[in-house]
Amino acid sequence: NSTTELAFKYAVYKINKDKTLLPHTSLVYDIQYVPRDDSFHASKKACNQVRFGVQAVFGPSDPLLGAHIHSICDALDIPHLEARLDLDADVREFSINLYPAQHLLNRAFQDVMAFLNWTRVAIIYEEDYGLIKLRELVRSPH
Repeated sequence: NSTTELAFKYAVYKINKDKTLLPHTSLVYDIQYVPRDDSFHASKKACNQVRFGVQAVFGPSDPLLGAHIHSICDALDIPHLEARLDLDADVREFSINLYPAQHLLNRAFQDVMAFLNWTRVAIIYEEDYGLIKLRELVRSPH
């Protein structure tokens, strides 16, 4: 996802620019790409990163690949950061999901609609699951 990648690169840039955040430290990143349906190559690339001394792993956005990478990071006590919808909200050691909870997103949509005085909205979704995520929003009286 190019917007996620751009946000990540910008965050690293801003952290490196503000020397008060991590004094005497400079963050670097190495972005690797793998096909969504290839957990073997994703795991292999993650292991190569570990061999080169990676300090944390960000991603991937795919839930299946994310589970494989999480297992590797968890076994090796490496922080794993994700930014994807994950309905399995259990607490995981060494893993942080930065994606907002669906109820918070729904509330944000409601707040925007109320602020703009919208009385009608159209919801366009790609899969039935998309509508299920928004059921709280759809049922809202506002």
